[in-house]
Amino acid sequence: MSFEDIETHLCGLVERSLQDRMLKEEFIFQISSKTIESAWRYYFINLKKYRFRVHSDDIRHIYNQHHEEVYHICKVHYYLEKFKSIEKTTTRDAQTGKMIPCLTFTKQLKDKRVKIVKLNLSRKKLLSLKTLYEIG
Repeated sequence: MSFEDIETHLCGLVERSLQDRMLKEEFIFQISSKTIESAWRYYFINLKKYRFRVHSDDIRHIYNQHHEEVYHICKVHYYLEKFKSIEKTTTRDAQTGKMIPCLTFTKQLKDKRVKIVKLNLSRKKLLSLKTLYEIG
């Protein structure tokens, strides 16, 4: 699937998710080989066979927390391929209180950075979008 196709699907999902609060839809795409190679070469993070998942609930969460930054989701595939850094982090699950391992990708734009936090579900080889926001 091309970058343009992924962006079209993601933007459509963002629009549908913001219009319909009951929507339970997701879009999953393959992580690019360039991202996989860079993650391993520079950070020793193995993303082979991982896919990336964006769910309508996560889109609404980002919208509620960071409002207009939600439209960065349309370009998340590009940010993943052109990331500046990756960090292994953890986040607390709001329902269980347990700490969950995550990866945080940072993409440098002209005058700001975009942080993309993914929930790492290693058994399923799936990175799920948790949140996304701008810094500076």
